[in-house]
Amino acid sequence: MASIVSSTGASGLPIDSLVTAQMQIEQQPLTAIKTKISSYNTKLSAYSTLKSGLSTFQTAVDKLATAAKFNAQTVTASDSNTINATADGTAVKGSYNVSVTQLATSQKLASAAYSSTTDIIGTGKLTISFGTYTAADGGTPASFTANGSKSDIEIDITSSNNTLAGIRDAINAKNASVTASIVNDGSGNRLVITSKDTGEVNSLKISVADNDGNNTDSSGLSALAYDPLATSNNMTQLVAAKNALLTVDGLNISKSSNTVSDVIQGVTLTLKGVTSTANALSVDTDTTTIQSSVQSFVDAYNSLNTSMRNLTKFVSAGSSANGVLLGDSTARNMMVKLKSMLSASSPTATTYKTLSDIGVSMGSDGSLSLDSTKLQKAITNNVSDVAKLFSPSATTTDPQVTFMGSKADTQSGTYAVNITQLGGNGVNAIGTINGVTANTTGSVLTGAGGNASYGLQISVTGTATGSRGTITFSKGLAGELSSVLGEWLKSDGPLTTKTDGLNSSIKDLNKKADDINAKLPSIEARYRAQYAKLDALLSSLQTTSTNLTSQLAAITANS
Repeated sequence: MASIVSSTGASGLPIDSLVTAQMQIEQQPLTAIKTKISSYNTKLSAYSTLKSGLSTFQTAVDKLATAAKFNAQTVTASDSNTINATADGTAVKGSYNVSVTQLATSQKLASAAYSSTTDIIGTGKLTISFGTYTAADGGTPASFTANGSKSDIEIDITSSNNTLAGIRDAINAKNASVTASIVNDGSGNRLVITSKDTGEVNSLKISVADNDGNNTDSSGLSALAYDPLATSNNMTQLVAAKNALLTVDGLNISKSSNTVSDVIQGVTLTLKGVTSTANALSVDTDTTTIQSSVQSFVDAYNSLNTSMRNLTKFVSAGSSANGVLLGDSTARNMMVKLKSMLSASSPTATTYKTLSDIGVSMGSDGSLSLDSTKLQKAITNNVSDVAKLFSPSATTTDPQVTFMGSKADTQSGTYAVNITQLGGNGVNAIGTINGVTANTTGSVLTGAGGNASYGLQISVTGTATGSRGTITFSKGLAGELSSVLGEWLKSDGPLTTKTDGLNSSIKDLNKKADDINAKLPSIEARYRAQYAKLDALLSSLQTTSTNLTSQLAAITANS
């Protein structure tokens, strides 16, 4: 608004007050706009709160959305100082006795001592090979069998890297299966070459092409040659390559590594020391992790439920304490949908078909509570059934039709399976799932795109063709919830549509406010001009009135 230059006119007209009153009327639309913008910003904040709550809940849901989440297992060892063990969820619950008599080691070779790391050794080529050395046994001579899974390492040694330190650096620059270091043992500096991998199969053989013409003497580059079959070598073996030796329930086992994952199914053993007595390992279901995931699910939903109730609450008509999203159809529909899903029953589980079956119940206010004792019992009795309640699973009417997996887009439902050609022995099966030709690899069929069974994967065996019954697939409660939450939270979902609409309205209102503000100075100037004219007219009339009064007074005095 333009600044006020005078409060009253020559006639005494209160121009300032009149213009101020008029401009207050002109600015009333701005007040209404500001009120609307404030209301919209409050709703934007409410939607942001709702979106955050849904996202947090989805994170908790996803911890239960795959069957693997229920495969958590623990392995306890009677002596964790000698063996550490973990399970991947496929291990059979039970106990195992494991003894370790020898740890796997990497071979170490050391050169003769040199006075300085800058001593020149020689030039040529080093070739480092890997394999298994077998000592002579009776009439069988010693042998070195190459490790077929590893390539030789070739290192060129020239005048630029022919010192002890230069050769060390040239070997390490290959970043291959050996490392080189220099160790001063008091008598001098020795080049130590170590295999990165443990086990007999990773024993070392170092061949030399010495530029001095002699590959077997002790001078030049041949000082670094090592042949496990030779009677004497210039390099000295510090540590021999050995396999880990252990017994599992009395069975003798030899492994090249101290990490053993192919002895007890689903269990990885990390050998840390030789045992004095058998180490007792116990594999069991990790109920603590599963319970924690279910508790996180309950807690996240309760937090979301509280937030949604506050955002949509009704106190009384016109009350400022009413929820910001009271009457909002999007928020209301979300609440109704979630409560409906939480009370659904699994079509594939047998014993634990609903949340209440595992100890999760809903109160009158929509919040969830967890009976941890009941959940613990369910996990202990039938963890796979608990998994079916939450995560993808399927049942088939034909025992030779096996559920193999699904995709996030696979829809829950019952689908017919029909086979016209069985797969196997290099031949792909031909058949349909849900009436649509499936994609096939061998005997495995996968639901094709464009229909509800997309991504549903089954294996069909046996000899019968034609109808092979049905498969009932369930995404599980967590799977269904994750899909719904994902739809609500995606970039073109209902929440984004709402917030985009509000932001667009705020932008339009701000433009209107700017337009009004731009016009106010000219409006004020017009009012001032109008009141100035009025003031001039009143002033003129006042002057005329004064003159007439004076003239009348004079006439009266002379009469």
